[in-house]
Amino acid sequence: MKLKRIYLSVTCLVVLLSANGQHVTKLAPAKFQSSLQTGLSIGQTGSKPAWLVNSVNGLQYKNWFAGIGLGIDYYGLKRTVPLFLDVQKNLSVKQNTLFWYVNGGYSIPWVIESHKPAYANKYEATGGLLYEAGAGYKFSLFNKTKLGLSAGYSFKQLKEQFTPPCNWCELEIPPPQTNSYQFRRIVIKVNWWLL
Repeated sequence: MKLKRIYLSVTCLVVLLSANGQHVTKLAPAKFQSSLQTGLSIGQTGSKPAWLVNSVNGLQYKNWFAGIGLGIDYYGLKRTVPLFLDVQKNLSVKQNTLFWYVNGGYSIPWVIESHKPAYANKYEATGGLLYEAGAGYKFSLFNKTKLGLSAGYSFKQLKEQFTPPCNWCELEIPPPQTNSYQFRRIVIKVNWWLL
């Protein structure tokens, strides 16, 4: 008889706990978001400001955004196509808010003939690490459109390798010459978001 009471009590307890565990919590859905970024990169002394354009697509969840970006960076004669992961955090849930961002990825060289050294044989360019971090302010423009300004610090690596010409050496080919570049820049951008 005691065993039946214990069994009945445990069964009732399990049924009550499982019924209580059926409570449904509704999570806010993640939303697809696109952004277009255009701006200027301002580098070391003596270099001219250069245009850049990025397109970033990803998911917005609450105050966080993460997406994949692709762009064109016309810095000096070293034009590249940046491919990167972009993470943003809004500092408020309001429509108009400050935000910070960080992105990192790979800088793919986009070499055209007129930018190669005139004296180079067997020219080859390779990309490298790129990252950027900064902050900005966004405000609501229309129902599902936001506009914003941001400023940040950008770093980009590139490397080029070529064989210098040698008209007088027939038996011995000169060793390849390698130039490594590290561009540190201030980036000012206008951002346009489509939610």
